[in-house]
Amino acid sequence: MAVHLHLLLVAIVPVLAEIEMEFTKYPESVAAPVGDEVTFECAVRVPGERLQWRWKAADGDWRQWKEIPARDNDGVSTKLVVDINENMVDGLYQCVIWYGAISLVSIPAKLSIARLDITQNTPEKRVITAPLYNTVVLHCKEPKSEPPAVLSWWKDNGKGSRKQLDTPHGVLVIHNVTVADDGTYGCAATNEISGQSIDLPERTYLRVQHEGNGGARFLETEEYVGKYEKEVLIAPVGPDDGLRLWCGAVGTPPPKVTWSKEGSPSLPRRHDHTLTVSPFTTEDEGIYSCSANGIRRSWKAISLQPPHWEGSAGSVNASEGGSAHIACGRLYGQPPPAVHWILNAEVIESGKGVRATDSDLYIDHVEKRHAGIVQCFACNELGCAYDAAMLTVVPVQISEQDYTADIPKSMHISQPPKKHNRKNSRKNKAVLIAPTRPNVTRLSDERVMVSWTHSKHGLPIRFFKVQYREVTNSSNVNWKTATDEIKSSTNSYEISGLLPDKYYKFRIAAVYSNQDNKLGRSSPKFYLRRGGSGTRPRTPNIAMAVALSPHSLYLNWTWSSEGGVEAEGFYVYFRAVSSAGAYEKVNVDGSARSLSISHLAPDTAYELKLQAYTTQAPSGFSSRLVAKTLRAATTEPTTTVSPSEDVKEEGPTTLVTAGGIVGATALLLILAVTLLLCKRSRRPASRRSWRGNVVPSQ
Repeated sequence: MAVHLHLLLVAIVPVLAEIEMEFTKYPESVAAPVGDEVTFECAVRVPGERLQWRWKAADGDWRQWKEIPARDNDGVSTKLVVDINENMVDGLYQCVIWYGAISLVSIPAKLSIARLDITQNTPEKRVITAPLYNTVVLHCKEPKSEPPAVLSWWKDNGKGSRKQLDTPHGVLVIHNVTVADDGTYGCAATNEISGQSIDLPERTYLRVQHEGNGGARFLETEEYVGKYEKEVLIAPVGPDDGLRLWCGAVGTPPPKVTWSKEGSPSLPRRHDHTLTVSPFTTEDEGIYSCSANGIRRSWKAISLQPPHWEGSAGSVNASEGGSAHIACGRLYGQPPPAVHWILNAEVIESGKGVRATDSDLYIDHVEKRHAGIVQCFACNELGCAYDAAMLTVVPVQISEQDYTADIPKSMHISQPPKKHNRKNSRKNKAVLIAPTRPNVTRLSDERVMVSWTHSKHGLPIRFFKVQYREVTNSSNVNWKTATDEIKSSTNSYEISGLLPDKYYKFRIAAVYSNQDNKLGRSSPKFYLRRGGSGTRPRTPNIAMAVALSPHSLYLNWTWSSEGGVEAEGFYVYFRAVSSAGAYEKVNVDGSARSLSISHLAPDTAYELKLQAYTTQAPSGFSSRLVAKTLRAATTEPTTTVSPSEDVKEEGPTTLVTAGGIVGATALLLILAVTLLLCKRSRRPASRRSWRGNVVPSQ
């Protein structure tokens, strides 16, 4: 079932609304012969950080998926080409789309190797004696084949010749049999995909004779007619197929055959030796019996159905340390499907406070690592289906009372830090860890961006200060200190008012919660080149923004050099819409395609934009995007997209959606993406059986 995701310029939606983001193309199951080439395709509507393939043997453990390389992988679509060889086994292929630490997996496709194997068929010879003028029904044992072999009968005419018989359903039926029908009969099996056609080793010798008056009997034993369980034969009927049964009772005189269904007063019409119910649905399931002169044979007719879920899994908000219950609705399917619970592409195993049934998942003690997309997969031989829910985890709040001490408005960088008793410092974790040596990139002839990182260990930081000085000709110019107090959550700062064609050095000072300060190492000399390098990286495109909590947003973007300059990193700019002040900035490296922004105000709309950069040249700005954090008590994020004033051309239409509270790092910043990104995807399995579908190899 294809699910459509609407791209909105303005989207005002409740946090738990079913905003669809899922695969627009799934890999499809298929059977293919040795020497063939199979191409699987997978695509999503909203670009992800990673789109990858994985594989496991069809009968292997669901925990044993292996990543496999693929071509044409751009975060939106990907193709996987599989060359079928003799040593391959049936397997499952699946797509995984990643948005930060959140992931969604597709329904797997099964690659079945088309083969015909008759090694398990023994060269058995059976003699069948039938009375004159009866209806003779004969079955041959099906060989192992993928897909199931087409069976046909022939009669040996002697002298090496044979007559092909008309047996459209693989069962030999001879009405009003006479001695002219005496002879040797055999079966041939054909695999229509691989093209193999082989005579089965069994031979049936039919002898027709007058038996005088006698009781009725069945011509064949149950082992030839089908699978026998609990005194009934099993008659599975595939989707869109019909039920067809043959009685096979004979006697002298020929017995009268009647059919019945358990619990039904009568069948809709009279049948002779053959019973047909077409189309066959779940309402037609039951025990069917044929009776003749006191003898009886029964079949349990079962309608095979691919798995599907009735109802919809509801997304769950849980508190860290509390409990969570996710229900995936009522499961249907025949044969009964096996259920696997998946969290962010990994199998959830029962044990240690986690209990899973076919329809429910219970987590007694919720941790931050449990935040993400939970999928309940149900699979049987006809395919797989899944339901999905977002599990958001509200982290335990850390009181800010320990960090509210007033700090002087002015800071004397030259003042040496206070001395501490080393033993007590370690005991109280009052370690002053300095910021890293800053990285410097050119923005214009008189502006640079200074970026740094800082360990999350040690004493908490109140704010940063940036210092810089000109060092052309090894001058002894004093350090200048930028006036702004930079938030501890920020790692980039713009310095303006510089002179081109000059060398500069920069360093970062941190002011800690105990009012001490510490300087990081200064940067290497940076030459502010007039006019820059002349080559800019391409402008990135914002794909989406998601409210994760009252204090955090998740941003996702796409970027490709397309043969041009490779980006060394990205600058993410953000500020409250209600403010006309300067943008705050966050710096990430060139491999990143997403970012969680924290320490924001609740129920506040933020304007975001993005730049790629190299050391000497930034790109243009992306389209601006406005996203609103959640309310502190309720969760109704509002997100909009507005065109950028910083670029001449409009960026592509952008998706903005809302989700729940989450985090993969310190604040669980990764969960709501699927809420927006994933309508709890309930895609019914393919109407075809595995035999008509494709899966991975070993």
